[in-house]
Amino acid sequence: GSALIRLAIADAKTNPNCANPLTCPVYGIRPTSILTVGNIITGVIAGVTMPIMGALVDHTDHRKIIGAASAFIMTLSVGLQIMISLDTWFTVYVLEIIGGYFLIMHQVTTMAYLPDLTHDLTEMGHYTSMFMIRQYFVQGIYTSVVVAFSQGLEMKNLDTAKLAASLAFAIGVVLLGYSWTFLFRKRPKLRQVPPNSNIFTTGFKQIYVTTLTVFRQYKALKWLMVALLFSPEAGAGTVLAIAVTFLTSYVKMEVNEIATVSLVMLFSNIPGALISKLMCRKVNPLNSFRMAEILFAITNALIAATVTGPERKRLVYFYSALVGVAFGWMFPSQRTLAVAIIPKGQETEIMGLISFFGQVLGWLPAMVFTAMNEAGVNMRWGLSSLSFFLIVSCLFTFLCGSFEDAVKMVEHTSDAYLERFSIKDVEVGGSILKEVAEEEEAAEAVDEGKGNNANAVGQLPPQDSDNGDVVNQEKEVALESTTTVTGDIVSDVREKERNLQ
Repeated sequence: GSALIRLAIADAKTNPNCANPLTCPVYGIRPTSILTVGNIITGVIAGVTMPIMGALVDHTDHRKIIGAASAFIMTLSVGLQIMISLDTWFTVYVLEIIGGYFLIMHQVTTMAYLPDLTHDLTEMGHYTSMFMIRQYFVQGIYTSVVVAFSQGLEMKNLDTAKLAASLAFAIGVVLLGYSWTFLFRKRPKLRQVPPNSNIFTTGFKQIYVTTLTVFRQYKALKWLMVALLFSPEAGAGTVLAIAVTFLTSYVKMEVNEIATVSLVMLFSNIPGALISKLMCRKVNPLNSFRMAEILFAITNALIAATVTGPERKRLVYFYSALVGVAFGWMFPSQRTLAVAIIPKGQETEIMGLISFFGQVLGWLPAMVFTAMNEAGVNMRWGLSSLSFFLIVSCLFTFLCGSFEDAVKMVEHTSDAYLERFSIKDVEVGGSILKEVAEEEEAAEAVDEGKGNNANAVGQLPPQDSDNGDVVNQEKEVALESTTTVTGDIVSDVREKERNLQ
């Protein structure tokens, strides 16, 4: 990102009529607006097409194919950015937009697998925290390698960008390739395409219907989704685009300095994720999410107020640690909260809706920042607008009510969900009884044949009574065993579900 801004500025310098390359337009916009405009384009396209992608995930059995394809295109777009130069920067810029779009699509697809893991709130908090910790750890190692080689070999900005693209491509090929080949499973389609609909329209209809249902029946979930309209989503890259623009254009940081800031932030994400796991358990996921948003908003406001120019760039390293903690804290809490207040049996459908609400206006902070930058407003004010969106998001969460009431509101869906499991268990038990009955009939037929033969030759007395007792005993044992197993399964599932809260 930083290299693209520098190349756009260098391109503006080639214009003989340009007095200030920071303000001279390149392709109709200022060079310092390149990243945020790309983020807006990605966000708008994703918001429009996400319902179609959601329909493909839900109404076809191609979820794994979609995830693998998005991972492939995303990784390829990063690999091709190795060709970045003054002559090819705009092509690389287009590849960055394409990669950003498929990153969002990849996130939506992988999020659809999240509810399959568990319905236990504590376990879900553990999973989300551990996922984020592993993600941040790998990103931290990646950034460390880039910084070490860049500083050790005294690389220029452009060479550092090429190294970063090469390494990211290699990591993507190995990890994403392995994951989608061996780890993610093919999932059956969740529902049929309704009559008089097609795969392109049913997604929009489903979002409309599901939104009406949520807004009418689930108060807490409704206001959480409204809050997510203003909360920056990790996959959208909005905060990253604004931060890189600010650090490159206003603070005048070099590429390796920005990489160091990223490194501090990434490793600070790990304690943030651990704080999320702790606070979700101590004060509940809703309050944990609010606290993380407030920390992020305050830190961002302090950056805008105190980092007044290149001479104060050292403060950025301290603030990046706080931002890292806030990021690592906020997103696991958000996901744990969402899973806790979603009606059971509708997880995939509503997780898709939550992803939609989190992305559909994800470009808005970038739009405000770009508009202020194009109008010549000090970039610090543009950066401070992020705090406004975070505070608005936090205020909407207070309309959710208490977390305990939100969980109680979906308890009846847990009972219905368990009832379906119980029916399946009874069906399993019924099949066992059926097999016992068939074996009983076969035994009776054999016994009847033996009895007839004995009567015919006059050598053996009838054995029906004894054999009948044996068969009845076997039947009673099988029935008692089956009933016990089925009852244990149902009791275990019910007990586990009722103890979640």
